[in-house]
Amino acid sequence: MVERVGDRGFQVDAGGFWQVHRLAARTLHAAVARALDDIAPHGLDADAWHLDLYGGVGLFADALASAAEGDARLTSVESAPRATAHARENLERHPRAEAVTARVERWLGALAADAEPADRDALRRGVTLLDPPRAGAGREVVDAVAALEPSAVLYVACDPVALARDVGLFRAHGYAPERLEAFDLFPNSHHVEALAVLRRA
Repeated sequence: MVERVGDRGFQVDAGGFWQVHRLAARTLHAAVARALDDIAPHGLDADAWHLDLYGGVGLFADALASAAEGDARLTSVESAPRATAHARENLERHPRAEAVTARVERWLGALAADAEPADRDALRRGVTLLDPPRAGAGREVVDAVAALEPSAVLYVACDPVALARDVGLFRAHGYAPERLEAFDLFPNSHHVEALAVLRRA
């Protein structure tokens, strides 16, 4: 099936993950786009290497790629093979975007082991976005992301407690929260979706 966000259509499996609230994807995509515009008013560095972790079908990867000055180098990492297949199709209009099927922590471990100096420099100039499941990213992933030293981290969270824990872990690596937006996408429940922007102090 196809879900629409603005003028973009995103292919999604009927049984795959998509936001339950009918306006959630549009709201969060727009929030990420605004945050990226604040970070880089003239567009993200297309020669940097941007990451979309827990990327699903490419909703936020599209926002990242669209915010770049040209064809951005972008990797979306997702463990569900069907979601990754859809992400490849959804990101076709961004020639330098790739979608990889892998567990995030394993992919980051391999990247840390294999990245060339030029890749490490590109990652330092890039933006890393995380949209983990309700349990959050956790120490292993936060430590691995911080070791890449991206210029900014955008963290989309659906559980405030997990977000607070992970922001604390990022703070220990010198990343301070610069912006936090909350969205009541699950009315009459204790779940609050949020977007945190973290920058190196």
